[in-house]
This record gives sequence, structure tokens and C-alpha cells, in this order.
Amino acid sequence: MNDPGRRDADSDKTQPNPTRDTSTRIANEALGLTRPYARASYARSLWQLGNTLVLFAITIGLMFATVESDYAITLALSVVAATAYMRLFMIGHDTAHDSFMPKRWQNRAVGRMMGVLTNTPIAYWAHQHLLHHQGNGNLDKRGTGDVEMMTIDEFRDASLAQRVWYRIYRNPFFLFGIAAPAHFVLMQRYPIGEQAKTLSGWVSVMGTNLGIAAYYGLLIAFFGLEAFLWVYVPVVFLSSAGAVWLFYVQHQYDGTYFRRRREWNYQHAALEGSSFYDLPRILHWASANIGYHHIHHLNPKVPNYRLPRCHADNERFQDAYSLSVSASVGTSFLALWDEEQNRLVTFQGAGATRAQPWSIPTDPVLSDGEPGV
Repeated sequence: MNDPGRRDADSDKTQPNPTRDTSTRIANEALGLTRPYARASYARSLWQLGNTLVLFAITIGLMFATVESDYAITLALSVVAATAYMRLFMIGHDTAHDSFMPKRWQNRAVGRMMGVLTNTPIAYWAHQHLLHHQGNGNLDKRGTGDVEMMTIDEFRDASLAQRVWYRIYRNPFFLFGIAAPAHFVLMQRYPIGEQAKTLSGWVSVMGTNLGIAAYYGLLIAFFGLEAFLWVYVPVVFLSSAGAVWLFYVQHQYDGTYFRRRREWNYQHAALEGSSFYDLPRILHWASANIGYHHIHHLNPKVPNYRLPRCHADNERFQDAYSLSVSASVGTSFLALWDEEQNRLVTFQGAGATRAQPWSIPTDPVLSDGEPGV
């Protein structure tokens, strides 16, 4: 027996939607604007790689030189070293997209080196990151390569243990201060999920682990374990927190884009669900231009060193959601997706109270003004 409701739904799919068609055409035109910039350069990639490696080597060397005489200087230097470390990770990120160097084998070689230096098996991580790109903004494809996010209904229907864990996990001090370094130091040491069933996943992770063991082993043999820990712990902590913050803030903000699969569109997710992080010039340099995230998600083949020019040359990209450093701080307290309003809200904005932080009423009475934490 035919279902009239199903027939109507199916017929709706075949009906033209002028608004959607126009929107898609505009998004495809935006993609076309990026293509002239999607070319790697030997000169620019090698210069970026070289100056970052030199900065990292010098600051790490100075940290070891001062670690026993003046640890305050060592800690100050750790900020510079962590900046170079994070920049090396972002270079590895580009190699994962085969956009940093002109040849694929060159990206693989540089990526393996970056992986050892930044505790990240790039080939393994690239697979997770590809899934993040493919499902960015898609509520039905969350959970791989991104920061975990629940909808209000999912949080309401979750068990008490799941709700408690999610509130801990979304606390910015835990997310960036504990989960971020744990992700790079511990969670990248063995393959999980589907890649645990593949030889390539194991080769990438274990090969990187061997490289890290050799690299760290040489430093420990030369400087000693205690000095090594005093130098590398702050560097890894700061760079891990910074890297996770950058990937978090450029997708999870008030005004971002999330839709169910039936309504989701890749180009719309790239342009509306990836912010332009309007950083000071020095921070754009430190983060290898990852702040131009809307362009990166629209076309990952544009190398990071061409993103600023692509943005400056095309007014279309200057209309993206712009997020300043000061405005970005408040995004750390956003936690739940409201599917009725299509916006990210805080726990209190969803109806949780200090008296009952683990529950959200079905019909919460919200206070006027800005929602709290």
C-alpha cells in the first residue's frame, strides 16, 4: 500500500527550488575563485619550512641552555618554541592535503618529518581529518576529527553518566588544558576505529612512534631526562592547547552552520560553518594562516601561504563570518546545538541551571539577555 506522505516527500525532491539552486550556484562560483591559488610553490614552501625549523631549533637549544640556570627564561622561550611547534604542525596539516609541496611524494616526506616533530602520525591523522572535511557542519556525520558536540535533544536523552562526562569535556579548562595535550601525546600513539583494522594505519602510527622514540631518545641521552621534561612539557602543552583551540573556534561559534544530511551542503558548510579568524598579522604567521578557514574548507588544495592573497583578492571571501580574538573567547562556553534555532548555545542558554546542571527541561523558561555559562 502506498504511503501518501512518502509520495509527497519524494515528489518534493524532484521539484525545483530556485532559492537553493541560486545558493548552490553562488557557492560553486566561490569555489571557482579559489582555483588560481590552488598551486604549491617550491620557493614559498621551502622558505616557510626552513624558517620554522630554524626558529624551533634555536629556541629549543636556548631552552636547554637555560633550563638549569634560569627557568623563568626557559619558560618565556617555551612560548616561542610552542609557536614554532604549532606552525610545524600546520605545515604537516597542509601536507595531509597534498597542498604544501608540488609533488605528492614531497608532501609525504615532509609530513613524516612533521609527524615526528609534533607527535602526530600524519598519514593516520590525515584520514581522520579528511572525514572532518567531508562531514563539516553535517549533524549526521559528527565524531571523527572534530570536537565532540551534542544537540540539546541528544543531551537531554543521554544517560546521567554521559551528561556528566559531556559537561566535563566541554569545560574549556578541561578541553584545552587536559584533553588537547592528551590527544597529541597519548591518543595518537595507537590507531583506533576503522584504521586499527588497516595495515596503513598501523604503519603510520608505529612508524611515527619509532621516529619519536629515536628523536626524544637522542635528546634525553644528550641533555638528561629531567632537563628534557622541563623543556618539552611546556612546549607540547602550549602548542597542543593552541592547535585544538584554532580548530575548535573556527567551527564552533554563534552563527556557525550545522544541518542534517538532507539539508547539508558542502560549500555552504565551508563558507558559513568555517570562520575567518581575524587575527593580528603575527598570529596569522604563527598559525600558518589557518585563520582563513572558510577558504581552506572550500578548497583544501590552496596552500596556507596563498590563503591571505586569495582572501584579499576576492570580496566574496571578505563577507565570511569574521571572528576577532576578543569575540572568540566567549565561544569556549558554547556547548549545545539548538536545532530549532539553528545556533550553538551555552548550557544555561539551553535551560540548564546551577541547581540542576545535568538536566535540561523540555520547555525551559529562559531569562532575557546573554546566556551564561
